[in-house]
Amino acid sequence: MSLRDPNFAETFTGIAKERLAEALDNDILLHGQRTENMFEALIVSLGHYKLLKREDIGVVHPEGAYTAPDFRVHLHGGAKWLIEVKNVYDADPGRQRFRIRQQDFDHLKSYASAMDCPLKFALYWARWRTWMLIDADDLVPIDGKLGIDMFKAAPLNEMARLGDRMIGTKPPLKLRLFADKTKPRSLSADGEAALTVSHAAVFCGDTEITDQVERNIAWILMEFGDWECGDPGAAMNGDELRAVEFQWTPRERINEPEEFDMIGTLSSMFSRYYATKTLGRRCPNGSRADAGLVCSAGCEWSQRRRVALMAFYPSSKARR
Repeated sequence: MSLRDPNFAETFTGIAKERLAEALDNDILLHGQRTENMFEALIVSLGHYKLLKREDIGVVHPEGAYTAPDFRVHLHGGAKWLIEVKNVYDADPGRQRFRIRQQDFDHLKSYASAMDCPLKFALYWARWRTWMLIDADDLVPIDGKLGIDMFKAAPLNEMARLGDRMIGTKPPLKLRLFADKTKPRSLSADGEAALTVSHAAVFCGDTEITDQVERNIAWILMEFGDWECGDPGAAMNGDELRAVEFQWTPRERINEPEEFDMIGTLSSMFSRYYATKTLGRRCPNGSRADAGLVCSAGCEWSQRRRVALMAFYPSSKARR
């Protein structure tokens, strides 16, 4: 059809609407596109690159012989990579395995060879919200395809070359919300008290954090790190509520006798942050498997949201 055809705009719009409806109804496509966008935003945020561009745009000839990977990355040290991004999800946390058809792998590998660039796979293990970057040659035959298990991929991970880091700090991290003494704060018969927050204090271990930049960092670690938020604790002055405190602690101490412990990687924290910005206001769990979060009554995500509500809205409730 000619671009000058009077019916061109209407025909094009109709086809575009059909294709868009099909895409929005395809969960695999949506999760894949979201994961690619998340990877791009992550690499830009980490900042350890010289050049980053989308590679899989346009047609590659001869058709059927090559598949362009998702991204081209040039590092400051001179390395040049082609990176294919994959979202990997299995409901069983202990059974995480990435697989790709030999034909699809060969097309990606042929393109990388023609471009004289190593081929890498950026694997987002959604159940664990963990990123790993591995070389294409690390894949092995599995059930007629090529693949790798998450726990075998871990020691091969090259995300550090893109700026990813493991973050550690001294536990616990604490958020203490002080009650306004000029407002009612006595307990009711069922153990509840209306709490109007006068001010908040943030602690690392027993040390209060007063620098605003460090307070913001602590909040990011609490909000998006791997430590668990326990039930709120109430500090009483007789029958009156003095403060409510939330504590974030490691699920288990793995770095004793050192005072600090690991709270997560930059990439995993960014992934959780990205989920809050792209999956809406509701808890990103259940059918939203790509968030890599698990929900139950009083889940970690909900508790942290409750902390934010109590800190910024004056009419929150606290239970003793």
